[in-house]
Amino acid sequence: MAEQGSPPPRSGRLPTAGRRGDSRDTGRRSWDEQFDADEEYPPWAGPGVTPRWADHESRQRRAQARPDTGGDAGPAVGGDAHDQAATWQDEDTDRPGWAAEPGPGSRSRKAAARSRRRSRITWVWGVAALVVVLILAVVLFLMGRHEAPPVASDGFVSTFQPGEFKTVPSACTAVTGATLNQYLPGKRRMVAPHSLDGGAQSLCNWTLDAPPVYRVLSVTAQAYAPSGLATGNGSATFAAIDAYQHALATMRHPLRATHLPVATVTPLHSVGTVAFVALQIVRTRGLATDLETVVARDHNVVITVVIQGPHSSSVRYHAAQQSELQSGAIAAAKDVVASVH
Repeated sequence: MAEQGSPPPRSGRLPTAGRRGDSRDTGRRSWDEQFDADEEYPPWAGPGVTPRWADHESRQRRAQARPDTGGDAGPAVGGDAHDQAATWQDEDTDRPGWAAEPGPGSRSRKAAARSRRRSRITWVWGVAALVVVLILAVVLFLMGRHEAPPVASDGFVSTFQPGEFKTVPSACTAVTGATLNQYLPGKRRMVAPHSLDGGAQSLCNWTLDAPPVYRVLSVTAQAYAPSGLATGNGSATFAAIDAYQHALATMRHPLRATHLPVATVTPLHSVGTVAFVALQIVRTRGLATDLETVVARDHNVVITVVIQGPHSSSVRYHAAQQSELQSGAIAAAKDVVASVH
């Protein structure tokens, strides 16, 4: 049997005794690095045979935590206090850091972080809502400055006042028989058009076609109601005043679509509260007709009477006297005003 010789010497760098002035950690680190390096293990050390110190694991953790100083002597100074504390805890407990379970302090910090996030989100949304409200307030304020100031409603009338009328009598019976016999003598034909305003309006027409006399009499009575479109306080009387003024303006400035001439207007002081009479001469197809119109207002009622007759003589009809036509219109208007009261 061959005699087994002594193991070959370790290759290369054997640890040398520390010289004076070298720190103890320097020599210890040199031994650790030599025995921890895989390439320096002897050939006779089989797989899995690794020389270990008694505190090998603690040495490895200290070597990993120690910053690389290039092999110079001296321990790390001024390292991270948190890392050092974690290293010391691992050395005492001999368990890796990832195996440590979170304590109550960690849960408290997470809850506090979630609370801070919720507070920040709430604060951001609150500020955004406040900005939106301020913008809307500014827009409404600017729009209000450009709008017309509201009309004061003090004194506005929405009901009928004393002396005003809700309905009018029938125009066909309001004009007396005496008036009709005087200005439309003979066999007359009466027509009562349907009212579109109920009892507040009444219309009636009479036609006398008995050559050599030709007459047409039209009577309208209208009771006006309070209206927000009326001038003044919006009462029924003011609504009637507006209608009366519109009729007067139409006589002085007829609409072009009516093809009527400008009327000769004369005020009347004996019919109703206020009244006027207007004369128009209408010529069509060689024929001329006189139109006498009386418009009278009594409180909130407006009465319109129109009577017409031939302006010149013809083979069949005699010319109507303008004074006679005017007198007939005034008489019919007086009859209607009297029947209103």
